[in-house]
Amino acid sequence: MPRAERQVPSVYFGRPGALVTMPWPKGDLDKPYERQTYDFLTGSGHHAVSSLSTGSRQFTVAWEALHADNFAKVEQYRTGMNGPGPWVFIDPSAMNLLPANVAAATGLHGNVTGFISAGGSSGVVSSNLDPTYIHRTGGYRSIRWRWLVAAATTSYLGIVPGYRSWWGHPVMVGLPYIFSSWMRADGVVDSSITAAMEMVWLNASGVVVGSTATSGALTVTGTWQRLSATAVAPVGAAYVVPRWAATGSSITVNGSLYIDEPLLEQDSVLNDWAPGTGLKPVEIVSLPETAPFSARFRTGTIMSLRELAR
Repeated sequence: MPRAERQVPSVYFGRPGALVTMPWPKGDLDKPYERQTYDFLTGSGHHAVSSLSTGSRQFTVAWEALHADNFAKVEQYRTGMNGPGPWVFIDPSAMNLLPANVAAATGLHGNVTGFISAGGSSGVVSSNLDPTYIHRTGGYRSIRWRWLVAAATTSYLGIVPGYRSWWGHPVMVGLPYIFSSWMRADGVVDSSITAAMEMVWLNASGVVVGSTATSGALTVTGTWQRLSATAVAPVGAAYVVPRWAATGSSITVNGSLYIDEPLLEQDSVLNDWAPGTGLKPVEIVSLPETAPFSARFRTGTIMSLRELAR
C-alpha cells in the first residue's frame, strides 16, 4: 500500500513544549546515518566485520534565504541564549518515530531494550523467535508479553523516551499522530485477550493534558489483528506516551500477547509499517550566516545538527 501524502511543509526545532516552526529547507534534507564498523583479522587468518548496534544521524538543513526574525529563532539556541540544550528536531520525513529496537519488535538488539514493563502482575516482556508469532514477512523477532501470575486489573507496556530528561516522545501541538501495531493472543493458553493501544499526552513538566487517545478495548484472538489509536496533539502537549494496555480479567495465568510492527507516525492516515528512526536529542554543530546588503535577511544559511546518545 503506498504511503499517504502529507502536507507538512515545515520543520520543528527547539525544546519540547516550546518548539519553533521553520520553513522547509531549500532542496533536500540531508540526513546520513552513520554506524561505526570495524574489519579485523582473526587468529585463524580470516577477516571478521563488527558494527555498533546503533548509530546517529547528522542533519543538514539549508535555506536559500531566511528573514532575520526566522534566523533569530535558531540563533538563540546556537549561542546558548535559550539554555544549555540539547534540543529536539522533528523531521517530517521520518516514517516511524519509535526507537529502532522497539519498531523492530526487539529485532535489532534481540532483547527488550526500549520497553517499560513493571513485571509481576503487569506481565513480563521478552523477545520472541518463533515464526508462528511473527507477523512481518521476513521478520526476525516479535514482542512476547506474558503473565506468569494473575494479571493486574489493567497491565501497561510502555516505551522508553529518546532522552533521559524527556517525559515521552516530543510532539508538535496541532499535528495528527497514530500509534499502531499488529497483535494476537497465543491461541493455546488464551484464545483471546482484551487489549488496547493508547497515546497519553504530557506537558513539558510531565503532567497529563487533554484526553488519552485509544483504539478502544478490543478482543484480540489467536489470529493477527491491527489496532491503532489516532489523535491530534492537544494544546499544551509537549510529549506523547504511547503504550499498550491489556485487561487483566481476560488473561489466564501463563497467557501471552504477541506484538509486531509497532508504528508511531505523524500522520492522519494509517500507513504500512516502516523502520524506526526514533526521536533523539540534537545539538547544533554549525550555523554559518551571510548578511547581504539587505540586512533583514540571511543567505546561504546551513544548519548542521548531530544526534546525541541517550
